[in-house]
Amino acid sequence: MNELINFSLPAGKLSCFVGNLFTELEPPCEKEQFSDGLILCGRTPAGREAMLLIGADRCTFIGNAEDYNAARNSRCPARRCCYG
Repeated sequence: MNELINFSLPAGKLSCFVGNLFTELEPPCEKEQFSDGLILCGRTPAGREAMLLIGADRCTFIGNAEDYNAARNSRCPARRCCYG
């Protein structure tokens, strides 16, 4: 079941989060009506579809909450990311 989760992260941590959230990206052609910001669509490591809307002051994740939590709790190999 898809959930809608709003959150904010600094740009550097958001970059790491995106890298952990998606294993492949797909064109958001028919999803442009959802946001005035950046839209990322793709597949998570679990193989499920997800969408991330990135606005000026917040992000909105649309997908399975398990995928969001897995990406949020991941650590980059360099150990520089810390979501706290």
